[in-house]
Amino acid sequence: MSATLRQVVERHDVIVCAGSGGVGKTTAAATIALWGAQHGRRAAVLTIDPARRLADSLGLPPTGGSEVEVPREFLRKHGIEITGSLSAMMLDQKGAWDSLVERHAPTAETRERILSNRFYQHLSQSFAGSQEYMAVEELARLRDSGRYDLIVVDTPPSRHALEFLEAPQRLNDFLDRKVVRWFVKPYASAGWSAMRLFNRTAGFVLRTLEEATGVAVLAEISDFFAGMETLFDGFGERTERVYKVLQSPRTAFVVISSPEEEVLEEAEYLGDKMAALGMPLRAVVFNRVHAEFTEPIDRADFPRGDIRGDDRERVEACLARAKVGPADLAARLAGNFVAYQDMARGEGMRLEMFASGLPRQVPIVRVPNFSTDLHQLDGLTRMHPYLFGRS
Repeated sequence: MSATLRQVVERHDVIVCAGSGGVGKTTAAATIALWGAQHGRRAAVLTIDPARRLADSLGLPPTGGSEVEVPREFLRKHGIEITGSLSAMMLDQKGAWDSLVERHAPTAETRERILSNRFYQHLSQSFAGSQEYMAVEELARLRDSGRYDLIVVDTPPSRHALEFLEAPQRLNDFLDRKVVRWFVKPYASAGWSAMRLFNRTAGFVLRTLEEATGVAVLAEISDFFAGMETLFDGFGERTERVYKVLQSPRTAFVVISSPEEEVLEEAEYLGDKMAALGMPLRAVVFNRVHAEFTEPIDRADFPRGDIRGDDRERVEACLARAKVGPADLAARLAGNFVAYQDMARGEGMRLEMFASGLPRQVPIVRVPNFSTDLHQLDGLTRMHPYLFGRS
């Protein structure tokens, strides 16, 4: 017997909401954390780029970077009672990097040397994969703090959701000890010509870095690596630590997807890569689904028992007999309804095909396409019956 999404959340300490951008990951993550708080969990949601209204609802400051507990009185004003606690944090990529340096720099001098380095300042804000890595790093930090027994992560919006899973290793590869040694040797400060003579590969790396970052001062780059050398010593261990969090049996990956074909293809690929990385998929949420109308239909008008694209004239005739309004209104309503049925039926077929390729034990839930965005706290609770069933 497969578990339900409710059981998945109850059995795990970390829920990672993954998927393509624009499918409702942030809303789903906040909704899961809120449900956990309502059921006695010390819940925290780590979000990346929430809609401003949702951020305001959670009490998140515009700059992010700090954990904020949502006051019970504030929740009560929205008709929400919790028996646990609800905290929220919006990732501040630069602030998270600075915090990492402050925690691990061996001396105050080294810390200030790194934080004031121009190459570091650019790297901490713009390096590819940096945001994804810091999201995982912050997840590990929150988990190690022991303050929460449920952490829900809204993975960064990215071109491909897999970047979140691969970011720790990619960053670790970039900060490989061999690369560091190229920069911390004295000859590095001699300039381009000396570097090219010594090692063409190192010269290529430096040119690539300068083009990517716009920081053309070689001394700044060399000084950055020299200052960070002591931090790099433990970087591999930290990467292993964050991977252990992701691969822990207490961590559950939940894919959030919409019914569009391209999004479903990426979700399928993401699920396969999760399994390959030892991060098995625990649940799937189909969000913004259009449900096909399946109420009993008059067989005299619709012998098949359902309504399809070629039934528009019959639908229009039914509306006209019901005197819903002028004839042109009945025609427009009929066209809209038939188009909706076709869209809903197409979505249903795609979702069924996707579901058939999932392991049987992976629960699947469908959340309808609501008429309004759910960016307020009381709006989040509208998703609960669909995600967790009715209490």
